[in-house]
Amino acid sequence: MTSTAATSRRRLPTGTVTFLFTDVEGSTRLVEAAGEQWPALLAEHDRLLREAITGSGGTVVKTEGDGFFAAFASAIDAVAAVVTAQRAIGDHDWPEGLAPKVRMGLHTGLGLLGGDDYIGLDVHRAARIMGAAHGGQVVLSASTAALVEHELPDGITLRDLGRHHLRDLSQAEGIFQLDIAGASTRFPALRSVEAPPSNLPEPVTHFVGRRRERARVRELLESSHVVTVTGTGGTGKTRLALQVGAEVGGRFRDGVFFVDLAPVDDPDVVPSQVLRALGEEALPGNRPPRDALLDRVSDLEVLLILDNFEQVIAAAPLVAALVSAAPRSRFLVTSRGPLRIAAEQEMPLEPMDLPDRHDRELATQADAVALFVDRALAVRPDFAVTPENADAVSELVRGLDGLPLAIELVASRVRLLPVPEILARLDPARPGTGTIDLPARQRTIEGAIAWSHDLLEPPVQVLFARLGVFAGGADLEQIERVCDDVDVDLLGGLAELVDQGLLRQEAASGGRARFRTLHVIREVALLKLEAGGTADAVHRRHLEAYVDWAEEVAAHVLGEDRSAWLDRFDADHDNVRTALDWAAVHGETDLALRLAAASWRFWQSRGHLYEGRSRLETVISLEGGEPLNRARALEALGGVYWWQGDIEKCVPPYREALAIQRESGDPAAIANAIYNSAIGQSVAAVTTGVTDEVRAEVYGLYDEGEAIYRELGDENGLGNITWGRGLAVSDLDDDLTQALELFHRSIDHYRSAGNEFGMGWGMFEVAIFSARLGDLETAWDYLEEGLELFAPHRDVSAVVLFLSLAAALAQAADDEERAARLAGAVHGLRNSSGAKIVDHEITRIRGLALEQLDPSRDDLEPIYRAGMAMDLSQAVAFALGRSVPTDGHDDGE
Repeated sequence: MTSTAATSRRRLPTGTVTFLFTDVEGSTRLVEAAGEQWPALLAEHDRLLREAITGSGGTVVKTEGDGFFAAFASAIDAVAAVVTAQRAIGDHDWPEGLAPKVRMGLHTGLGLLGGDDYIGLDVHRAARIMGAAHGGQVVLSASTAALVEHELPDGITLRDLGRHHLRDLSQAEGIFQLDIAGASTRFPALRSVEAPPSNLPEPVTHFVGRRRERARVRELLESSHVVTVTGTGGTGKTRLALQVGAEVGGRFRDGVFFVDLAPVDDPDVVPSQVLRALGEEALPGNRPPRDALLDRVSDLEVLLILDNFEQVIAAAPLVAALVSAAPRSRFLVTSRGPLRIAAEQEMPLEPMDLPDRHDRELATQADAVALFVDRALAVRPDFAVTPENADAVSELVRGLDGLPLAIELVASRVRLLPVPEILARLDPARPGTGTIDLPARQRTIEGAIAWSHDLLEPPVQVLFARLGVFAGGADLEQIERVCDDVDVDLLGGLAELVDQGLLRQEAASGGRARFRTLHVIREVALLKLEAGGTADAVHRRHLEAYVDWAEEVAAHVLGEDRSAWLDRFDADHDNVRTALDWAAVHGETDLALRLAAASWRFWQSRGHLYEGRSRLETVISLEGGEPLNRARALEALGGVYWWQGDIEKCVPPYREALAIQRESGDPAAIANAIYNSAIGQSVAAVTTGVTDEVRAEVYGLYDEGEAIYRELGDENGLGNITWGRGLAVSDLDDDLTQALELFHRSIDHYRSAGNEFGMGWGMFEVAIFSARLGDLETAWDYLEEGLELFAPHRDVSAVVLFLSLAAALAQAADDEERAARLAGAVHGLRNSSGAKIVDHEITRIRGLALEQLDPSRDDLEPIYRAGMAMDLSQAVAFALGRSVPTDGHDDGE
């Protein structure tokens, strides 16, 4: 920047100064677009900014290009300046398409002068804060926000954007956005330098003690690929692992991730759980999740915490394979026993240090005592170890063998009883009182849980046992379904279980209350349920509840709020798995068929196609079941085959489902089955061969289905038929013009029905066929609109197809670098998701020159590989022109 003539040292404010930096976003592109108009445009921009700054009492320190650096003696004056400037820029009559978008950053700090300029870290901090913003956005540091929050003019508010790591600054900065009435307030995420990613859950309580053990785990992670913390339930293995993960996670370039295996008892599901923990928007489709996981981690440097591994010990070879695939990563495992693989270093976790019997002062410093005191304070803030209770506290934690879970459970009793009285009642929690074939320490845990359990009223004990059927927790609605016949006020009972430490309340999306038990406590609850003789009845209630729930969710996952409904399903996926497993083992064929059929759209949209196929094939093979339930499951199985690109295989289940529905006589069900069967046969004919018989059958089915839907007045059904007919006239008759017209009509039907899913697919086909007919502009318009419908829902199957079309359109426009990057993204996401329907649909893009792209060319190969490394959100942003590559290849921006 250059100093202005008006900024002499004596005129620049000193002391506490608010610094303003501004910049025009995308100015290079704007200069190119403006051409000869740029000097006049820049002069107007400069005039508006200078007038706003000086008019609010500020001083322009420097300008460089289109950027301003100004200083204010008052933070509120600085806010007034940016408000005036943004409004002036927004109201100005700029040439068409040439309005500058100015980002602005404010920070208040120490105004130190060096010559005619400011020096010091606060100036750099202000510049970095501005650099994190987007065009039209005003961001403030926490120090500036604190000075102005109570003096903001009408129509101006602050929005807390959280803490962010900014380039060249060692500490995260609290950043606020200034919302200006009448101006845009929605912007992409700040351009911050994020800390290594992590999904570590927020601890319910803070960590106490275990310094020696934490140091040992850290030391072992330096030298061993796999560290397995072993010990009986309740020794605190999970909390130790999470604490170590938080302490060392910053050393791993790609982050630290917690994989909760407590709800899982099937070793084959472990790879999917790991992929999900790694933040994969899509899980493998028809590709084995194990293979997809090994590919995913091959270039990563992560710390994976695999928790509660003992119940999936058969998956130990997977950990060995992960070590080979990801040599720079480390794996911290918690288990009741070792994995027994070559790369493993076991670290047995002993109970916490116990107090010295002979030295009362040293006794109070023991970890076990510290934990008891910490948890006791949580329920009784005035609790303290006193000369009167010190011996009782020491004896109490010794009687609990120093086991953290037992200590936490018993500490909750301090709310009601003094420690000596708790000690007097401790007999049920002593070693030897649990099941006699368990290790002594495990009996201690069971005794501690049993003691808390036995203090409950009998109806609350019944509630506790029933909660054991839920895998991975449940929300209040599901708990009510399974437990509504228990003679207890449900909210009061849940509150009592939370108070006793037997249940935890968790944050849940959508404002719903959600509860879960620790793994070891859930095991005890299930034992209580079995002992009570009602286990089968309660598991069946759980199954029935999730059948009804899944069918309700299925009715919403194609509408405008589909992302929220898919998220709800995701939160209870482990419960669906548990219910399906129980139904299959106990011969509940109808309920299994209904639950699997209702789940398939979730499996498809969120990339669980591999698991969905396996589960649907399992329930279809069960004996018995109502024909209509079987038909729905067959249609779901056909849909999974379709999305896996196994088109010919989807025809038989669709045919069988249609035959069953015809017997039922339900017009709507028949019409839907007709649509499925017709589309399957039409698309399969592309590879098996188009004959007059196939053509006649397909068009006959569509005519029949359309007649039924018109009689029913079903706009959504008419959208399906019209969309399917568009594919048919393309595949069977190669009539592109008629196909395009039909796809336009399908969008109208879907829009009338409120089916965003259908609208998106209509737009996809309109984009393809417009491009094939030479109208690339319309193709891009519909591609962008459709992609914006699907991307927010993280519907990877759809996004992969849209990205493949975007690559083809870029290649057709002779933009090879953009095409290569997008093609790489398609390749990477297709492999990770298993959405092989893209292999079939890509044939519809023939003639758009994508086949001419050679990603192995020396100039394109690095760009193609960069595309393969994109995640879903990055690829979408690039396709929509919202991001600039950071690998040195400015292709498309």
